[in-house]
Amino acid sequence: MIVRPIAAAELAGPQLEALLRVFGAAMGYTQGSTQVAAQGSVTRHHAERVGFRAFGAFDEHDQMVGFSYGYHSQPGLWWREQVRAALTPVQRSLWLADAFEVCELHVHPAAQGQHLGSQLHDSLLAGLSEKTALLSAMHRSERARQLYFSRGWQVLIEDLRFTSDPHTPFSILGLLL
Repeated sequence: MIVRPIAAAELAGPQLEALLRVFGAAMGYTQGSTQVAAQGSVTRHHAERVGFRAFGAFDEHDQMVGFSYGYHSQPGLWWREQVRAALTPVQRSLWLADAFEVCELHVHPAAQGQHLGSQLHDSLLAGLSEKTALLSAMHRSERARQLYFSRGWQVLIEDLRFTSDPHTPFSILGLLL
């Protein structure tokens, strides 16, 4: 397996399709589902953001089996504003002043257990100029939460329900870079 950068422009073609296959399998969605289609639209939009960077994990056949991406956090963006509203003023000052948002990190179930999540995480965060990083982790995603905690992330908000999915509890995690 090899982990390498994915340019934003690559997400306009076959790499986006590969990313969506990994996303769907990792989340338990069927290909062609509304969730997978929505993720395609969101990913294309995210790839246009300031500071966007992405990494892919590829097998010996150059097939994507995992990916991570994020971008520089900016005021007014939907996710940031949802999180901002739930933070205290002191937390806002520390965590949002100069932050990188880790948007997605997924590994295909067939490729899990090979430390690809760790490699994708570390590659994504290596060399960032931001002072902090933020992400949201679903409560049911114990494997992801273990990865983040092993990398030094801390819980900023234990139970946040986003307006887009008020039935799913998320934790907001932060990492000092």
